[in-house]
Amino acid sequence: MLSNYFTLLHIAKLLNRRYARTVVAEVYSQEKNTLSILLYAPEPHTITVSCTARENYIAIKKADVRTRTNTIDLFPILIDKHIEAVYMSATDRIVTIRFSENLWMCLEMFASKANVVLCDANGTIVDAFLNKKELLSEKRELQLAEQEISVNDILPSKEHFLTVLSGDEEKLKLLKKGIPKLGATLAEEVLFRCSSGSESHAMDSRIPAVDPSTANDINSTIFDTVKKIAQTILSLDEVFPTIYYEEQSPVCFSLLPLEHLSSYRQEQFDDLFAGIQKFIGAERSTSSFLKKKKEISSWLTKELEKGERTICSVEAELAESSRADQYELYANLIMTHLHSIEKGTKSAGVENPFSKNEFVTIPLDASLTPQKNAEKYFEKAKRSKTGIEESRRRLLTLKQRLAAINAVLEKSNHIKDGFSLKFFIQSYGGMVKELGYMTEKEQEELPPFKIFAVEGGFTVYAGKNSANNDLLTFRFAKPNDLWFHARGSSGSHVVLKIGSAQGTPTKKAIEQAASIAAYYSKMKNAKHVPVAMTERKYIHKPKGAPPGTVALDKEKVIFVQPVLPGKEL
Repeated sequence: MLSNYFTLLHIAKLLNRRYARTVVAEVYSQEKNTLSILLYAPEPHTITVSCTARENYIAIKKADVRTRTNTIDLFPILIDKHIEAVYMSATDRIVTIRFSENLWMCLEMFASKANVVLCDANGTIVDAFLNKKELLSEKRELQLAEQEISVNDILPSKEHFLTVLSGDEEKLKLLKKGIPKLGATLAEEVLFRCSSGSESHAMDSRIPAVDPSTANDINSTIFDTVKKIAQTILSLDEVFPTIYYEEQSPVCFSLLPLEHLSSYRQEQFDDLFAGIQKFIGAERSTSSFLKKKKEISSWLTKELEKGERTICSVEAELAESSRADQYELYANLIMTHLHSIEKGTKSAGVENPFSKNEFVTIPLDASLTPQKNAEKYFEKAKRSKTGIEESRRRLLTLKQRLAAINAVLEKSNHIKDGFSLKFFIQSYGGMVKELGYMTEKEQEELPPFKIFAVEGGFTVYAGKNSANNDLLTFRFAKPNDLWFHARGSSGSHVVLKIGSAQGTPTKKAIEQAASIAAYYSKMKNAKHVPVAMTERKYIHKPKGAPPGTVALDKEKVIFVQPVLPGKEL
């Protein structure tokens, strides 16, 4: 996506347009496998190059974002050099930056083998970001100047392409093999556009057409479609990228509209680097929520399996405990027939005087005397009786815990994005906490308020009592956070945390927060409740006022239904 050949081509063009003739101030790394180049253009801008295997990208941030801690200076030879040109390799995914004094930096965007190397005019590597020791003095075939890239640089000959596409593998795989620069997303788009034609039945990416002549016609159509898409992208002077989302998760970053993703939610940008930054942030957020979801689900599954094993063990103990009467009978029978049982025997068959015509076989420990065997059975009977109630109580507790784990595990299956993860944590976090998922430190770090998630993933806190209201308003809320309280009624202070999610809260998010304030007020049973809303900075506490009492310098009143967001989702 971000390291697709066409994306890198337009990145190179934009870098050249914006940063040719700018001066390098610093080159450093403050994040693993990520290189930063600070330029003055004339204000500071930072080019960031990520060489992480699953996150290859080139991005731009305005200003110097160096933390000054845990960073390392790199490529000292480039300091005070200026950029002469930035251009794309005609043959591979390499963006070249040509510096003054005959230095060429190659940004090699090769997934797990991505790297940044600095070469002299002969192509000899004089410095490298990764694997420096191994690469020094190696040679690179440099493209010393920009070349005009045409469709012929992207596509092979039609004859060669048709030969490749006539293979037995699925069409998508053959298409990517035949035109490597196309990439998976554009390959899918090509097949989708071709399948909308009259011969869509033969376009299935997994089932090759049977008739060779028909197959050849289809493959020719594919070639022509690839050519058309490539020409369109190459001819773009300005790029307005689009991010496609499935719910809150980014699916694809594209330089042009994609027909095969037209049903997905779309967000278009008027700047290439703005779109790249948004996609990186959204992907990282998604990656973070997937990791957290997996962590929670894995823990719950393990606890479920552990609980099931423990229940089996306790049920076995209970079955053993239920034999108390039998142990007591054995002990009494041994004492009754003490004179007729000899030491060294492994069992004794005796008549039960307590039950008419019953003959009982008693297992014995041959190493013990009959007297000691009786004492052993009396002790086992005693332990069994005391263990029955304890085992029953424990079994009940275990089964209740197992039911709770099953319920939470079922809820965790509905986590599909960052918002639903936050909603899950804030709606069922109490149950997860009680099940023992969080450490004591994590539990202590949870804010001491009722916690909710509203539309957009924003966090909302609600106070629990008067003192807790003061703590929320005057200690936890920041000046620009939105503050809510049912007007003319006692109730919870409610704070919508600005910055707890991307963007600004929507009207619905604000109404949901107001509804929480209405719900936790004396007017909970009314159909519509007036709720005062303001920013935290417009609230102060009158001198000598009791806990929970505040004064508002500015407010807006909205009418909402008293309902919690969890009941709406």
